[in-house]
Amino acid sequence: MPLDTLIEKTELKKAVAAATQVTFIGSGNEVAAKAILDIGYDGEGYYPITPSCEVGEMVSRAIANGEADMSFVVGTSELAAISVVTGMAIAGGRAVDVTSSQGLMLKAEEMPAISGLGLPVVLNLATRDINAPLNIKNGHSDLMATLGWGWLTFCAPTVQAVYDLNVIAIKVAETVNLPAIVAYDGFHTSHANRRILVFARREDVRRFVGPTPPRLNLLDLEHPHTFGPYMNDDLINTKVQLDEKFKRAYDLIPEVFEAFFQLTGRRYNFVEVYGDPDAEAGLFILNSAGEASKASVDRMRAENKRVKAIIPTVLRPWPEDEMREAIGDTPRLVVAERASQYGAGNYLANELGATLQRAGKTNLLISRTYGIGGLNFRPEDGVELLNLAWHYPSITEDERKLRGYYGAWPGEPGYDPPEIFTPLTAAETTLNANQAKIDFKHLSQMPSRIAKHSACPGCGMFANLNLFMRGIDGNVVFLFNTGCGMVVTTGFPNTSFKTPYFHNLFHNGASTATGVVEMYRRFRAQGRIKDEITFIVVSGDGGDDIGMDQVIGSALRNDPFIMLEYDNKGYMNTGGQLCYTGFKGERFTNAPLGKMGQGKQQHSKDIIEILRGTNSPYLFTAAESNPRDMIAKARKAQAMVRAGNFAFGKVFSVCPLNWGAEDSKGNEIVDRAVKSCLFPLYEIENGITHLNYDPQASGRKISVQAAFELMGTAFSHLTKEQFAGLTREIQDETDRRWDRLKELATNPKL
Repeated sequence: MPLDTLIEKTELKKAVAAATQVTFIGSGNEVAAKAILDIGYDGEGYYPITPSCEVGEMVSRAIANGEADMSFVVGTSELAAISVVTGMAIAGGRAVDVTSSQGLMLKAEEMPAISGLGLPVVLNLATRDINAPLNIKNGHSDLMATLGWGWLTFCAPTVQAVYDLNVIAIKVAETVNLPAIVAYDGFHTSHANRRILVFARREDVRRFVGPTPPRLNLLDLEHPHTFGPYMNDDLINTKVQLDEKFKRAYDLIPEVFEAFFQLTGRRYNFVEVYGDPDAEAGLFILNSAGEASKASVDRMRAENKRVKAIIPTVLRPWPEDEMREAIGDTPRLVVAERASQYGAGNYLANELGATLQRAGKTNLLISRTYGIGGLNFRPEDGVELLNLAWHYPSITEDERKLRGYYGAWPGEPGYDPPEIFTPLTAAETTLNANQAKIDFKHLSQMPSRIAKHSACPGCGMFANLNLFMRGIDGNVVFLFNTGCGMVVTTGFPNTSFKTPYFHNLFHNGASTATGVVEMYRRFRAQGRIKDEITFIVVSGDGGDDIGMDQVIGSALRNDPFIMLEYDNKGYMNTGGQLCYTGFKGERFTNAPLGKMGQGKQQHSKDIIEILRGTNSPYLFTAAESNPRDMIAKARKAQAMVRAGNFAFGKVFSVCPLNWGAEDSKGNEIVDRAVKSCLFPLYEIENGITHLNYDPQASGRKISVQAAFELMGTAFSHLTKEQFAGLTREIQDETDRRWDRLKELATNPKL
């Protein structure tokens, strides 16, 4: 599209005259949210994952305060969130999402579908390494995984660029009908506070972006179309169409960059070159490290060395001519990447090599992996890499490897890590086994399977877990979903566990346990394992939202392990975002209070009742305020598992930090939750419901408002007159569920 046409179409002449910019101080996440609000999206699909959570939190806060008119949907997983976005887009809406790392991987099956359908959505990617063991810091392995998915890809090296490229990306995406990624570095950019320029008026942004272009959509009843058909041989032609769209984008992007420059005075190109055009050595590097490398270039040039940094802004479409021109005749170039590919070379090194080879160029590319796991990249690091290119002809053979790991260290030869704990024996942990009557005094002597941890003061997780484990005899193996319970116990190289332990991402604990118990049963049958083991999966922090399908699968298979959920009513490990076990009206960072917002809009998900439909042999709730009941249920759960059955329990777990509650009030808070029937104590054994505590019968039942009074600022608004109608609705629903439970307990046939 010629620039003159673009200017006329976007009324750029009028916009240049009218648009003013103002200073905005914020982080990369905050300016991404600012751009989303300024652009005027119809909707956002959202799921919290570090380090991108704040984007959705800021957007939802603006919606709650009446500052934005858009739909905001919290999915039950990353895949659910991107599927919500797909639905918004196929209905003709302008839609956006944000993610990081393994969250992007969970979206992976939907990502090529979005590009294949030509849906122009935007995904903000706060880059974070894909890994195990768990690391939440910056890496580009998530970004590299997207390069074949058919998405436009813009790289934002600065906080300013995060804002600007969001505005640019949606315009390009909607013009060529391709989705777009705006990638910026997790923590290094997502949490870096900077003073930037933004548009003073949203209408100026929206004039530049333009209205949502008309396109085929699912809601056009006069011209019904079929989207996403079954396709075999013709699929190759859709790939041709994708290529044609990328060619259009390649032609269009410089025009949009120029139009944006005319509007703001800030110029972007496919690739930025900083330093000497005729440099003798260069460094190719992405995003925030590219910004740091500019200082490296300045230091080297002060020593009269001709060097340059090459920092790409666009990776898809691949700007081959611009990349080749940026490299020029520089004889040696270090290609530094926050990713590692086990192949003929690293991701971008291979692409640059192919670009040069097609042009018959013989520049030497020296590939280096750096910064994985969030390691900082400083100007002195850039100097070292530039010196590697500068001195390459004279360095040792070891340094001539195709791919090296800059910043890795060899460790200490002969290091033998000390044993932190003496493993507990089955004899030490076998108390009252097989006794019909529980000797609770004796069980108080049960050794803890979990030692010191770094949980917040007043946290209910380990009060619950340690109490529950007093009822579990013998050998135990723990499997944890990602969450606070995992984070505060396993900071490398230490561990809090005196038993075998495994962590496998946010939602995979149940399925992982299935695999483990299958091998356990197999090896016992073969005589390779003699000892009896009880397997316990610990979940919480919303892990049974994202992992609910896997929990249901284990229940349906009747896999013999105990699954214990510490229900702390939110995604607490990522900062207190909404999960569906939270109470209606509860305040979350992404379900805030405001003149248009009243916290969470749905009543709490009743996991026990959902699992009732799987015919699981044993389901229960428990609370630390009723310790004898919890220990008895632990013994019963273990007996069920020993008989070859699945058992699931949910315990009420206070989170003083994110609830805004007093650290010392945990047991009293739990007691009120139980007595108000917000968290009733019951069990379902082979389909028959038993109430374990009836506060109504003993005259101790209290109102939900009385419970909320003590539960902290996440709930205290529900005690005020302004929210009286909402509190009555919660009371009515609580009473309805309680009455239903009593009926179920009264009639075993129900």
